[in-house]
Amino acid sequence: MRTEPIKPQPTFGGYNSVLKTLYKKGKLPQVKKGFYGDRLTKDNCSLEHLLCREQGGTTDLSNLVLASKRKNNARGNKPLRDFINLKAMADYLTQFKGIRRKGFNGDKYIKSILQTVSDLL
Repeated sequence: MRTEPIKPQPTFGGYNSVLKTLYKKGKLPQVKKGFYGDRLTKDNCSLEHLLCREQGGTTDLSNLVLASKRKNNARGNKPLRDFINLKAMADYLTQFKGIRRKGFNGDKYIKSILQTVSDLL
């Protein structure tokens, strides 16, 4: 039996999130930049924990942002304050303004990310 080759899918470290699902399904076409200002594609996109799991961070939406694998790996489990760029963060969050999808409210997401960043800095 002949099968078609499997196309590589974006990886997200095995974490499940509505953010990941919407991005993978192309339901967030306006999202082109990651949290650190990096260009996102389905091939390079990953979920980034604002508070690293090693430091007690959860996989709640309020602790997750999209970032390129390269930026995510560069940060590792280092403190957010060493990597954050406020302009890049603002540009990232602006992409979600007014978005409403099943199980996701962009305006609430923006507020929750701002609160998490405020707590961490």
